[in-house]
Amino acid sequence: MLFATLAVAVGAGGCVPAVQEPLALSCSDYIGKPISARIAAWGPPKTVYRISPTQVGYIFESRQSAYIGGEPYYTVNYLIGADKHHAPVRKVTTICSGVFIVNAPTDAVPVDERIVVNVVSAKG
Repeated sequence: MLFATLAVAVGAGGCVPAVQEPLALSCSDYIGKPISARIAAWGPPKTVYRISPTQVGYIFESRQSAYIGGEPYYTVNYLIGADKHHAPVRKVTTICSGVFIVNAPTDAVPVDERIVVNVVSAKG
């Protein structure tokens, strides 16, 4: 009885779908990178303002949509053969909005040398 239960469990474990990969970088993935990487990926910021004498805030609002799914899978009926089907397609939207805080002691520091030190996400 125990052997039969183990065989069913091992057989069912092979049918677990693969984990989906992340669609895009999250906002916190930009910490430690130049703000120019964020601007290149999502376009110019909505607003730029000085937070303190050494820090500048960049306000971004970004939205990206992607369609995932549609992978083919097969069912087999030994009387009539195999049938090909497709997984449902669904729309996934990634929203990244908030303030990206960078160190910039003066306005003369080039954008590609301004490193993101914190991200304050907007909860909406």
